[in-house]
Amino acid sequence: MPKPNTDNVVSGRRDRVTRRWNLDDEIVLIRSGSVLPMAGSDMEHSFHPHPDFAYLTGRGIPDAVLVFDAKEKHWELFGPRSSVDDQVWHQPADPIGLPLEELDGWLKAREGRQIIEANTNTEVQNGIGEERIRKDEMELAALRSAAATSKAGFDWVYNTASAGMTEREVQVGMEAEFFRAGAVRTAYPSIVASGPNGAFLHYFYGQDDSLNPATRVIEEGELLLIDAGGEFSGYASDVTRTMVVGAEPSDVQTFLWQVVLSAQELAIDRCRPGQEWREIHLDSARVIGSGLLELGLLRGEVDELVASGAVALFYPHGLGHLIGLTVHDAGGYPTGREPSSHPQSRYLRTDRPLEEGMITSVEPGVYFIDALLGDPALRNQFTDEVVWSEVDALRGFGGIRIEDDVHITNTEPEVLSGAIAKPLRIG
Repeated sequence: MPKPNTDNVVSGRRDRVTRRWNLDDEIVLIRSGSVLPMAGSDMEHSFHPHPDFAYLTGRGIPDAVLVFDAKEKHWELFGPRSSVDDQVWHQPADPIGLPLEELDGWLKAREGRQIIEANTNTEVQNGIGEERIRKDEMELAALRSAAATSKAGFDWVYNTASAGMTEREVQVGMEAEFFRAGAVRTAYPSIVASGPNGAFLHYFYGQDDSLNPATRVIEEGELLLIDAGGEFSGYASDVTRTMVVGAEPSDVQTFLWQVVLSAQELAIDRCRPGQEWREIHLDSARVIGSGLLELGLLRGEVDELVASGAVALFYPHGLGHLIGLTVHDAGGYPTGREPSSHPQSRYLRTDRPLEEGMITSVEPGVYFIDALLGDPALRNQFTDEVVWSEVDALRGFGGIRIEDDVHITNTEPEVLSGAIAKPLRIG
């Protein structure tokens, strides 16, 4: 299949976005963003362009500005030029568009017209975001490549990780394979959490103390939860696998892992145009709740346990989120929808009907989060629904999450990360 022409693709994106804007003679500025200095030093953070700029230009140059003149229906791009002194220290940025120093004169020639800063204007941002949710062929190619880089890292884990290694050793080895496979960077800080650390939904190395980061030794027979992905051409991959390391899984580990997998398989099959994401999420919670009932951790009727928030003690997050130029991509909530106060849905990052061209993660899970399970107020609130004596025996269990990236099509869902195996045991 021929590679899409970048200029034609970007031009099409701009045309579709401007049709969403209700503009007359305004001037819209879409800035790529600047390199941010590290506090107290002369070093700088790694640059990530604003995703709206990246979407409408296909470029990642700091201090660049894309301009739209609504009266003339004309786009213009301005980019910085590196001085001789700059090039002593740094390789020059690509000289895109007109020189940035000409922007002020360009704007002065249009003096008196309203200037809109897109990065801070909700209406303009929403117009871009509504286009970004449906991926074109160039984006899909990048997303598939990102998933392929993730596969390389997870394959390394399956073949190499073992009891006695530290979480950090696994992280470093896995990420090296992401990069060897073509990833420019990780799509987000990798989560490599063993044993009880798997109960922290966002467990990152160095989060406890950046000067003295802790890393845990993986013990035989415990769970290892890895949530990680490579980034390719600015597009993210987001994959989670949970494995028992170095021993046969226990009955409880096997049962809960199968429950989570069943919830994920049900949800992936529902990833079709017209399906309401919130309803798919609630159905996944019913699968999780039914499993907790069967295991004897909850008592009652599953719909009531979901409605009360009892299931959310063990499955507190949303089923997934849109993925693209950011790992939690734009467009999760369309205009007119607000986050739910429902105990099982309050952390949903997406709440809209699914449409062809969307990419969403599907990531149900079960966790034994000590802060929740040990909270006196929650223990009292759910005294009739949670069998606390059985739950307390599993505190320290950690968590199980299984996640894939799914492309909504007009036929069967395409699981972009489907080539990444889901072993219950490694090592």
